[in-house]
Amino acid sequence: MSKVYFKKDRLKYSFLWMLIFAGASFLASLLPIKGTNWLATILMLLSGLSLITGMFGTNDDEASPIGLACPKCKVFHPIINLNIDTSSTIYIYGENIFRTRESDSLNIYPLLCLKCNNITEYASDQQNVSGHAVCGYEYFNTKKITQKDYKNAYHYAELNNHTHVLNKLKKIKLKNK
Repeated sequence: MSKVYFKKDRLKYSFLWMLIFAGASFLASLLPIKGTNWLATILMLLSGLSLITGMFGTNDDEASPIGLACPKCKVFHPIINLNIDTSSTIYIYGENIFRTRESDSLNIYPLLCLKCNNITEYASDQQNVSGHAVCGYEYFNTKKITQKDYKNAYHYAELNNHTHVLNKLKKIKLKNK
């Protein structure tokens, strides 16, 4: 599978390419050879296009498999058997604990990354309508796990008899625990 790119990654790489093209444009303008202004101009245009693409571009996610990923540590797992796979480091527990965005009634669910102990909000976007979907899902806020999140995930794992997740949850150290 190809690397999972999130919106912040696209912005970071576009800024990097912008710097590369702008630097090359500056160097081309310093060349003592007559008639190199066209090269400097083309490189500067590529610099601007790189930045514009990063800021306003969308993810072309057609070839990617459907699954969830942690935006912080880039761990990907296919959605099939996500919660019952013992090797999975992503746990979704928010079937009944979700928030609804008022502007468009979008249901946003939490997922827990058991590798970096972060909670990330996500919503299904299988057709990539937003243009920011990664592997069929759009990601929103990422934060460190709180006591409330921990209790919700632990309760959901107990209800569904996910003992492998319960064992991983017991190893998480919370500041307020």
